[in-house]
Amino acid sequence: MAVGLFLISTECLPSPCSVGTLKGQYVFTGRGFIEALEPGVQRMHYGVFVFDGQGTFVGKQSSSRGGKVGREKLQGVYTVDADCSGTMTFNSILNPKAQIHWDVYIAEDGRRGHMIRMDEGNMAVRSFEK
Repeated sequence: MAVGLFLISTECLPSPCSVGTLKGQYVFTGRGFIEALEPGVQRMHYGVFVFDGQGTFVGKQSSSRGGKVGREKLQGVYTVDADCSGTMTFNSILNPKAQIHWDVYIAEDGRRGHMIRMDEGNMAVRSFEK
């Protein structure tokens, strides 16, 4: 039985993600329900995130909450782990004293990602792309 030795070039392996993977402007779309505040009211959001590559972001969105429209500014922090997952946190539009928490999953090239809200009683998802 022959046993071989294989060398793997690190040039072929994808580089791990980091907070710098998200940098620049991304457009997003999202939808969901916030049952804790307004049961059964569907929400739609379209907007832009601008990531600084160091863990903070700003943005703005246009929203429809059961037909009630609004335009809001966004600001928060984010993390990215080596496996291209992370978190985002920003203040609630409806309750400025509260924070909204998201889990984030990013493509290795950093050009697109998906998020899911992680606050009990809420169902919301967003997708973003550079």
